[in-house]
Amino acid sequence: MTPVFWLFGLPSSGKTTLAKALRDHLQAAGKPVILLDGDELRSGLCADLGFSDPDRRENLRRAAQLAKLLAGQGSTVICAFVTPKEHHRQQVRQILGEQLRLIHIDCPLEVCIARDVKGLYAKAAARQMTGMTGTQDDFEVPQESCWSVRTDLLEVQDALNLIHSAGAF
Repeated sequence: MTPVFWLFGLPSSGKTTLAKALRDHLQAAGKPVILLDGDELRSGLCADLGFSDPDRRENLRRAAQLAKLLAGQGSTVICAFVTPKEHHRQQVRQILGEQLRLIHIDCPLEVCIARDVKGLYAKAAARQMTGMTGTQDDFEVPQESCWSVRTDLLEVQDALNLIHSAGAF
């Protein structure tokens, strides 16, 4: 069974950075890998969706179904999506089943705000946007078991080593 790694956490927590490092690591080991990033899917496949809860559910459903299809073709799939609510993560679990490797990218909000290269937190604070996860909308800490990586405490390589030692790949 080909795994699907699903990295989730607050915006600017390090999901995409770690996803790219994981992709590079697996490709160096000769594995076919595809990276699905929330920002990239929202610019095309999910461009018709906003950030309401129903739209987020649909965005994540599409991503999980795509990941399942790609993994079924033999590619290891790495997904980087905020996935803010437990019911969103449950939907992903239902679609992907045992091939899912759910990894919480845990990073304090203050660090995410300081790292925010896109300026999203600043836009939310200035009321130039709504629904910002972490400040205007809740991010629910995972209730079910999954791996957790503290990106404010670990360098990227150390985070990869932690994922590897947990048996994720």
